[in-house]
Amino acid sequence: MTAHDAMPSSDRSAAPADAAGGPDPRRRTVTVRGIELGRGRPEVIVPLVGDHLDALLGQAAAAVEAPARIVEWRLDRFRPDLGDPAEHRVAVLAALAPLRAALGPDRALLVTFRTAAEGGPRPIADHDLGELLLALITGRPAGTQSAVDLVDVETARDGAMVARVIEAARRNGIAVVGSFHDMEATPTRERIVEILRGQRELGADVPKIAVTPRSPMDVLTLLAASLAVAGDRHGPHLAISMGTLGAASRVAAETFGSAATFATVGEASAPGQLDAVDVARMLELLRP
Repeated sequence: MTAHDAMPSSDRSAAPADAAGGPDPRRRTVTVRGIELGRGRPEVIVPLVGDHLDALLGQAAAAVEAPARIVEWRLDRFRPDLGDPAEHRVAVLAALAPLRAALGPDRALLVTFRTAAEGGPRPIADHDLGELLLALITGRPAGTQSAVDLVDVETARDGAMVARVIEAARRNGIAVVGSFHDMEATPTRERIVEILRGQRELGADVPKIAVTPRSPMDVLTLLAASLAVAGDRHGPHLAISMGTLGAASRVAAETFGSAATFATVGEASAPGQLDAVDVARMLELLRP
């Protein structure tokens, strides 16, 4: 039995891909719905930020027409009128099935609750965040493929909660994006490398860091760190320099070892996101 057979949404088997575009059988990849992260051209991820079900499904319909095979549902942007975490969780779970149907079988779904501490619009206690993510991870009938393919968890949150989410995702065949966002600055190259490697040590399948540049040198710092982590050949990661200043990091992802980039079909979810069609075209033009 292959890893993909045992874990329907995540394949941690070895596959070729290096930062220079050539084959490298030593690098490991992660596969969700037949989409292999860490091999070949970086994937385009489109965020859905609708605040109610009709808006969410309308954005999903637009997303499936875009050159993006992974769709991110920003849970923190959904139903802002529901301040109670339990009520919000019920609304999220009720929207999951219609959203999955709207995306169809070929688009992978990443679920993300970006907390206020890392740039999201609403605060949430670590306990409530864990309950929401665990409900999404475990809420599927036995013997069926999960509606969720990847789950984002901020690795700076409570360590016990992060560990529970990662373990539950692993048991349910869901890939984990372990994320960290610096909305104020760009850490040193050494610190970025430390964060990405630390996320992998925690069990994240796809470590992710997004930073805020204050100068062109900050963008180079992020890219150099990404290239260093890519050289580990331990699996895919995401490294993003946000804002207009960091836009080059989004379209040069493959050259510097990042496995995916975020782009928009309509409203953006983070500073500096570009149109998905333009990003896909640039990723192809800039292939090393």
